[in-house]
Amino acid sequence: MQKYKVIVFDLGGVLLDISGVEDILGWLDNKIELADFWYLWLHCPAVKQFESGEITEVEFVKSVLSHFKLPIDYATFEQSYRYWIKGIFPGRLALLEQLKADYQLACLTNTNLMHWPEIVATGILNPLDKHYVSFEMGCVKPDREIYQKMLDDLNVPAEQVLFIDDNQVNVDTAKALGIDAYRTVGHQALLDLFQQLKII
Repeated sequence: MQKYKVIVFDLGGVLLDISGVEDILGWLDNKIELADFWYLWLHCPAVKQFESGEITEVEFVKSVLSHFKLPIDYATFEQSYRYWIKGIFPGRLALLEQLKADYQLACLTNTNLMHWPEIVATGILNPLDKHYVSFEMGCVKPDREIYQKMLDDLNVPAEQVLFIDDNQVNVDTAKALGIDAYRTVGHQALLDLFQQLKII
């Protein structure tokens, strides 16, 4: 009997190539390290509010410009941020099609109304059975609420769910709820994990 019934993927950094943070670091004269910036970004109130659907695009952009004291105008930030989604990592669609034969597939992602059309356009959602999307659910990772809502909807015991994310704090919350969760970064790391778990 196989261990997992459902495999849940984060999108950005796991299935999708997402980049653009470099623009912000450049606007900040590269005075902040990437890891430090991600911590500040994830703890910026406007980011959480936008990705949980609480504020508008205009409110989000204005708040981020102010919060990070970015020396640019609204249009410059908006044009950069809107196109952070660069496409699907090579081989990911074929991998999902392979997994579909034996597992229910889902995504659990923090995203927003600016990025969602770009995500949909990639086609990455097509092989997935369920889409758990922060701005539609009114909550975000790593808060426990979004994982619990997902588990309730899946109606599967937590230990039969495998969750993959590129952010350790998101993995930690999933584990605390009994989900078998792993952090992977980069294309090969995901394949190595699946081989280790005897999934492929």
